[in-house]
Amino acid sequence: MKLRILNDQREEIEGLYNEYPYAFHHVDLSKTTIPWHWHEELEFCYVQSGSVKVATAGQSQTFQKGEGFYINGNVLTSMTDAADCVIDSHLFHPVFLGGHFKSVFETKYLNPVTRNRNLDMLPIRGETQAQKQLLQKLRQLSQLQSQQDVELQTRNLLSEIWLLLLEELKNTQLKLSPAKNQDRILTMLTFIQENYARKLTLQEIADASAVSTRECLRCFRMSIRQSPMEYLVEYRIQAAAKLLETTNLSVTEIAMRTGWGSNSYFTKMFRRICGKTPNAHRKEYLALQKQALVK
Repeated sequence: MKLRILNDQREEIEGLYNEYPYAFHHVDLSKTTIPWHWHEELEFCYVQSGSVKVATAGQSQTFQKGEGFYINGNVLTSMTDAADCVIDSHLFHPVFLGGHFKSVFETKYLNPVTRNRNLDMLPIRGETQAQKQLLQKLRQLSQLQSQQDVELQTRNLLSEIWLLLLEELKNTQLKLSPAKNQDRILTMLTFIQENYARKLTLQEIADASAVSTRECLRCFRMSIRQSPMEYLVEYRIQAAAKLLETTNLSVTEIAMRTGWGSNSYFTKMFRRICGKTPNAHRKEYLALQKQALVK
């Protein structure tokens, strides 16, 4: 599965539709990059093998085989340091369980979680009875997806999982990390993503969220553990890599379109971050695509 990130870094969920707002992804993270992104959908993940570091604007946790986690909606998230990691991801829009607007399911059971600004990610490690049951039902939910015509069973099982989540949140002593800077950081990230192709200054990025440059730097470091300019460089690299993979544009043209200013500087930075030249990246990607077609 290839992650599809929109221009504002919201993830476009593959396989999730209005008529059935649930999607199951079995993801080999050694083959998929999960950069900083967010989506309105709620997400439960179960680690099938290996380990992965999951970060939000409020916390960072490493999960091992047999563990899981819940990510709230519209939470800035990344997954890195994946060591032979395969995860099962269950993504669903709140309406999948809540039904119509302002239903009792939404107001009584969903809103207390989805509107909790202090809850970004909840680890599920099997440390309590509710967590053990959660992990068991997440495995059941994954196994169910290999069968046909399981839409109703999927919603029923996910409802049971949600009740266990509520129980865990009610009884847990965990200190949940509030993402205090999330609104600001999302505004500034969106500004960078919309303007990365031109020369940007720290002042412009700070102005996007009406904060000082000092507060801008603090917000980035506290939220995504990068400076604004470090994020800008990585985002330009991501944009350039996408163009290398999906177009026949020359390396020089891609360098200009993604804000590098010169081909030599672009090639230098691409090699530093990706460990290979832009041309080598394009050749490797095309070779992998051919292999996939043969299979």
